[in-house]
Amino acid sequence: MNSIPLVPLKYRHSILLIDDEEAVLEIMTMALADEGYDLRTAGSAEEALAILKESPDVSLIISDQLMPGMTGVQFFAQARHICPDALRVLLTGYTDTDAIIDAINSGGIHRYLTKPWRREELLHTIRQLLGKAELVMENRRLDELVKKQNAELMELNKSLEEKVRLKTRHLNRSLEELQSSYERTRMILEGTVLAMSRIVESRDPYTAGHEQQVARIACVISEKMLLPADRVDAIRVAGQLHDIGKIAVPSEILTKPGRLSPLEMEMVKTHCQNAYDILKAIEFPYPVAKIILQHHERLDGSGYPQGLKGDEILLEARIIGVADVIEAISSHRPYRPAKDVDVAMKEITDHRGTLTTRTWSMPP
Repeated sequence: MNSIPLVPLKYRHSILLIDDEEAVLEIMTMALADEGYDLRTAGSAEEALAILKESPDVSLIISDQLMPGMTGVQFFAQARHICPDALRVLLTGYTDTDAIIDAINSGGIHRYLTKPWRREELLHTIRQLLGKAELVMENRRLDELVKKQNAELMELNKSLEEKVRLKTRHLNRSLEELQSSYERTRMILEGTVLAMSRIVESRDPYTAGHEQQVARIACVISEKMLLPADRVDAIRVAGQLHDIGKIAVPSEILTKPGRLSPLEMEMVKTHCQNAYDILKAIEFPYPVAKIILQHHERLDGSGYPQGLKGDEILLEARIIGVADVIEAISSHRPYRPAKDVDVAMKEITDHRGTLTTRTWSMPP
């Protein structure tokens, strides 16, 4: 279960546990008792739905699959309408691939665990999912902040225009306020970047948080390389937006649990050029569009979309390419489970100076 270290949770989350066996509920409650969660339990799907209708502020729902009256998949199909933002985990005693795919499609399942589950696996899964839930909460908070700052900025601009027109002697003060306006604009840019990143993540629940995590890893790498602050900032912004071009790729391809056809693979590969076309007209203080265009290029020229080699590829693009692989290998995908971070490091080491890395962010 080793992976990239989990970020400490900021909030106290509510978790709803559903199982028709009271002994199972007691065991799960004991396993989570010391974790600081607000635990709620239900012995049936019907009881769980009543709890959700009364108190919909639930961050995570964990349900057994085989229950009398209503299966876990049927329950989640209703629960997702009551609590659309709640993350959903299915407990199943079998690994029927078709049943799991049905659970993902009809019940909106974010993760499944097979019985008997191990306490460490359960705790890690819960922490990982709640970490992603907090990213969604933080993005919402930033959205509200951007709206508020937009309103403040409009009022400030009106005030500045009036002061410039009537009181030129207050020039120094006006300059200070303009500097403040610039800082607010910078914050708005950051909020906009996060909002654009969420567009892609909202279409593929399996990669929620992927762009933010890639940006974090890429920044750590660039800081270890002692790159200047402006290049680190460029890498951070490009990392947050590197998959924005997938907005033009059909969601059924992005979430397909099996092997992609050659045509589907080519459609996915268009996301680099799509992103460049979307971002090239935006006047970032760094070459964000070009970095993203090149993040799937490889040192030996086998990458895409331009088949660049060696130093033809921007250093920032190479760093994001490495970070992308680390995050992709160590995270769960619909077509494979998460792998240990050591696998990611070995992949990078084995292909150093040639391919840099293979493409792990798409089905083989």
